[in-house]
Amino acid sequence: MEKVKMLRILILIGALGGLGASVPSHAALKDAIAERGRQEVHKNQQERLQALTQRGRIGSFQQLLGTGRMQVASSTGASEAASRDAAIDLAALGFTAADVKAYRARQIDLFDVAHRFFEGITSPTEQMLMADTIVIGTAGQMRGARDRIDGFLTEVPFSVAKSLKGSRTAGDIVHIPMNSGPLPDGNYQRDFSEVQFAYGKKYLLVLSKNWYEQFVAIKKKRAESSFTALPYVVYEIAENNALRRVSRTLKAGPEPENVESVEAELRRLAVSSSQTGGVR
Repeated sequence: MEKVKMLRILILIGALGGLGASVPSHAALKDAIAERGRQEVHKNQQERLQALTQRGRIGSFQQLLGTGRMQVASSTGASEAASRDAAIDLAALGFTAADVKAYRARQIDLFDVAHRFFEGITSPTEQMLMADTIVIGTAGQMRGARDRIDGFLTEVPFSVAKSLKGSRTAGDIVHIPMNSGPLPDGNYQRDFSEVQFAYGKKYLLVLSKNWYEQFVAIKKKRAESSFTALPYVVYEIAENNALRRVSRTLKAGPEPENVESVEAELRRLAVSSSQTGGVR
């Protein structure tokens, strides 16, 4: 759509220049689009870096840049821009240069994982690796009867029954913010990409508090004081601990069959008791 729009503008400029004006060549158009793309990438990176600075994570980003260039197994050729992008994302999610080194010793490159993750070409295992919080929790009633400072309209609280990764413990409350909810004008906004949680049901939640805080900072908002995290993957849990994915499918690998298989995979991924991606 952007290419078509730009082509129309260039043709119009040529026409206004008189009969002697010619439509720019494909090469010129491609160069113009590429330059605009570079500007957009730069602007996007600057906004994310500002959010990192606000969150006190800019030092982690700078250290991550010194850990080497990514391989980018899912794309054709690594690039400095892609490496910088991945370093920003890893710092945003709470990872450090020490984490990159520890995982590379296990033949896992966090730069490549982050690249695939944010491209949407990822597996449930990689989503669990990028998460800082994984819990089994029971859904409470959606709440939306107060002003929020993070820009979301409502939230769903979960009572934690068991923590599989991160700092939560049984009995804690974890909040998932929602874009769906009542608007000030009395209308109701529905985000169809969000999971519709059922009150009283048990879920396995693959979450990131770090990504919530980064997302809110980019939007120039403030994070809520309660433990709030954005979901990567959500599974409904059956009585036999079988898992049924209820979040959108962005994957390149098999789904876990049950809670036990998730626990086994997390044990395989763990590099130490201080492994990050965690909540600081």
